[in-house]
Order: sequence, then C-alpha cells, then structure tokens
Amino acid sequence: MTDFVARARRFVAAYYPQALAAFLGGSAASGEATDSSDLDILILLPEEWASASFVETVTFEAQLVEVFVYGRDALLPWLTKGRNEGRPVLDSLIAFGVSLVPGDVADCMAADSRAVLDAGLAPIDAEQLDRRRYVLSALVDDAAEATDLGVRTVVSWAAWKEAAELAQLWTGRWAGTGKWLLRELRANGDPFGLAAWADQGGRDTDALLTSCSALLDEVGGSLQSGYVRGEKPRDI
Repeated sequence: MTDFVARARRFVAAYYPQALAAFLGGSAASGEATDSSDLDILILLPEEWASASFVETVTFEAQLVEVFVYGRDALLPWLTKGRNEGRPVLDSLIAFGVSLVPGDVADCMAADSRAVLDAGLAPIDAEQLDRRRYVLSALVDDAAEATDLGVRTVVSWAAWKEAAELAQLWTGRWAGTGKWLLRELRANGDPFGLAAWADQGGRDTDALLTSCSALLDEVGGSLQSGYVRGEKPRDI
C-alpha cells in the first residue's frame, strides 16, 4: 500500500514549501484509501498571500491531488460558511487530518476546529426547518407517484440526500457531503434507517418513503400547502 502521508509531505515540499500549515484529510488520512484514491490537502499560506483562496486539482507522482489553498483572511469565511450550513468540511479536514507541517500554527488550527466540532450544531431554526420539510415533502410525493423507473430512482436518491441532511441537523449532528454524509449517519446511530437503506443498495423505494415519512412526522409533518417563501405583504 502506498504511503500516502509521505507522498503528501513530498507534494507540500514541492508545491508549497512556504506553507505555515498543511493537513492531509479524507480517506488517505483515515486509512481507508486505495491506490486509486486522491489526496485531499489543505494549505495555509503566510501573510503575503492573506487573501488567497483557490482549489486546484493536479497530478503528483501519478496520483490526483485536490489542494485547498487559503491565506489567513480567506480561510475564516469558508470555515464559517461550512459551520453555518452544517457541513464543516474544512474543519473536519483540519481536526481529523494528518498535520504535514508540524508547529504551533497547525496545533492551534486543529484545536480550534476540534472545539467547533465538539460543540456541535446550534438548533435548526424554524425557517430552515420549514424549507427542508417542504423540499423533502415534495420529493416524497414525487417518488411515490413516479411510474417511470428512471425518474423514480433519481427522485428517490434526491429524497435520501435531503432526508439524510435533515436527520443530521434535527438531531444536532453535523452533516457531510457525498460518502461522508453516509458515514455521519452511521456514526449517529441511523435513527430513521436512512444509512441502512443506502447500505442495502437503495432499491426499495417504499422502504425509503417509510423512513422519510417517519422523519417528517418527527420534525413537524409534511409541508406543502400554505408554505410561503419570502415576505408576503399583509394586504395581499
């Protein structure tokens, strides 16, 4: 098996020798990577590039590397965005990743991100909850009524994603993207059977609809008629 950490350190030394801190995240850091996996690396640049903010994918030693590069000023808004949306991707990379440039800067960053993750989510607000109830309710109806197999399949997976995110936010747990959302569901005990549905191949639409309905009942019920987006004038 490839030594991904050593390769990641060589990448940082070759491309970003000026980095104040660097972290290897994803499957390469968790020990779940295969030789075809890519490397996810976050770079913090010195003050000279305080406003730098970009993501680049390159090939290094025949392996894809996705590198998230930020200056100090630019990193905080992205961290804040992830926290507010319940998907703290960068915080997770920093907190649970492998430090590639050891030092006080990296130690402080990791401690801060771990503290944020340990503190958990603020309760979901009423506006966001209603929006998510509305979207999931519409998808559940679409999946239940679809007669076209392709449409039913696509809508079912869209409903699964919405339900998975809502389940995490409702129970005060961080969500994730892609495979990380599934892993977060598993870690949370899967109270609505959504991870189990995906683990079984995602083919039983009726089982998914049962899970989604249970979740909707828990969070206030299905919501479609009467839902208003924006500010409706009182005299209309």
